[in-house]
Amino acid sequence: MSSSKPAPIAIVGGGPCGLMFARLLECAGIDYVVFERDASSIPEPGFQGGTLDIHGQTGQEALRRAGLHGEFEKLARRDATSMLVQNYKGDYCMKFGEKRDAPEIDRLQLRQILLDSLPSHRVRWGKALASIERDTHQGQLSAKDIILHFTDGSTATAFRLVVGADGAWSKVRQLITPANPEYAGVMFIEGRLSLDNPQYHAAREMVGAGNSIAMSTDAILCVQQMSDRSYRVYMGIKGPQDLTRPGGELDVANIDKTRAALLAATGFYDGWAEHLRDFIAHAEGPWRVWPWCRLKPELLIPRAHDASADGTQNQDVWKRSAGVAIMGDAAHAASPNGEGVNQAMYDALRLFESISAEIGDEQEGNFDELADAEALERAITTYEAEMLARGRDHIEDGMNVENMFFGENAAEALIESFKLMKPESIRPSMEP
Repeated sequence: MSSSKPAPIAIVGGGPCGLMFARLLECAGIDYVVFERDASSIPEPGFQGGTLDIHGQTGQEALRRAGLHGEFEKLARRDATSMLVQNYKGDYCMKFGEKRDAPEIDRLQLRQILLDSLPSHRVRWGKALASIERDTHQGQLSAKDIILHFTDGSTATAFRLVVGADGAWSKVRQLITPANPEYAGVMFIEGRLSLDNPQYHAAREMVGAGNSIAMSTDAILCVQQMSDRSYRVYMGIKGPQDLTRPGGELDVANIDKTRAALLAATGFYDGWAEHLRDFIAHAEGPWRVWPWCRLKPELLIPRAHDASADGTQNQDVWKRSAGVAIMGDAAHAASPNGEGVNQAMYDALRLFESISAEIGDEQEGNFDELADAEALERAITTYEAEMLARGRDHIEDGMNVENMFFGENAAEALIESFKLMKPESIRPSMEP
């Protein structure tokens, strides 16, 4: 079957991952459209985007290939790569990572760089995906038979390819596997310290322009500076997810109650040094909860020891789905380990490279839909072969972070491990 030109590629999700892929397509002259759930590019009130460390060989490499590294460097904070590690008593600490090629940038700043590089008509705002399905009556399966259903009641279909960059709870992933992330037993509660906060100067003296982490058996405390010089405070705790349910013990809608519970004699931060407890005591709202959720690593690449206790294999397997590719957290959601956005943007680069190698230059004229669909399937197969192995490693690394950051002597162990690493290997940002 032939037509005059190919249909657009649909990108579901307008975060750094989806927008990076869109930018690469834009540079190559390949038609696309981005569907983003946010109402507009203006952040909603109370949006709590954190800061991200962008790594040289992954995130920065994608920015270079997209022609945006210069714009990135205008905002990148290369003086913010350090991490101060200390135990919960505050009497064992050391600073690392000051010479890393992993400058910090606010998540919103990175997103804006990418948005500014795209024609405005390419992004359709207010398009939250409600569900995705196939019209199986069209014969051979391809992207053309995929129907996107949005929460506003509209639909979209007849695409060249559908790319899911719609996060950990991806709807697009449902065409590949029914699996969803599992709660890892850890959550962040996020607050902030403004420049006029009573604890601001204490944060500046302790953390400076970078990051810090303090650790105990059941809690961690991260403090990191943003581009406006304010600080984010992340209270990381181990416990059931229903602790923060409405009306629960740590319902953040009632900050005073939650703060008191965290600092109580039976709370998560009992026994902590006062200078660390003071950051919690003065953390401003709105507070926001970030549960640590991850996909099972065996979903991406099963191994012999992944069999369940009764000897059967996990039924939530990854199955190739014609005309569909997924990236970032949609493909390999992991606990925070400083790699998430880097791996996501690198996914976009690797998928783009695979597609470019198969379809060549876009030419107006006689376009063969069947040959193009076959070429895109080859490209996605190549992309997945590399991404799935890397994604499994990413998830397992996040699981290692879960184990590493909690424990009576976690700070001491982390400091000793950092001493053995090269500076570029240390990952200061928790990147929630």
